[in-house]
Amino acid sequence: MTAPAAGSDPVARPLVPGRGRPVAAPPARRMRAAPPTAPGGYTWGATRVLGHDAEDELGRVTALARSIGQAAVEVLGGSRPAAQLSRWTTPEIVERFQQRADMLRLLQEQFEGKAALQELHRNPHVRRCRVCRVDRGVYEVALVVVEPRRTRAVAMRVERLGRGWSVTQLEVG
Repeated sequence: MTAPAAGSDPVARPLVPGRGRPVAAPPARRMRAAPPTAPGGYTWGATRVLGHDAEDELGRVTALARSIGQAAVEVLGGSRPAAQLSRWTTPEIVERFQQRADMLRLLQEQFEGKAALQELHRNPHVRRCRVCRVDRGVYEVALVVVEPRRTRAVAMRVERLGRGWSVTQLEVG
């Protein structure tokens, strides 16, 4: 077999020296797939673009809401100080959760089965998160937070204040 004349075949490949066979094309580079999405939909290290698109904003709000919802339940369970909520919430919310946690702690001190009561609030995690955009920069979030013996509902309002997000209303059922 002879090789086609140069210029006659638009996809002609160079021949392997001494063998008369075309050289195999180098394999096409594959783009690595993005890492799996974290629970809640936010991918860390994703490429960032200037400006804000709705999907990125929704992911940020979802991640924040999941973290704050779980932290709020941990505050009520006594495994986290209420002051840790202050970065993302208003001072009124922190004060209210501190008072509520103090009341629950006093109740626990009077309860005979302290070990069983502490087991009730151990290791909460978010099972479900629903985010609804109310207005530009304003979202309302409903969470289902599961503890070993109890399931709780958490509702919050998340608003963009300046360059960051803040939880302006927070209720735990």
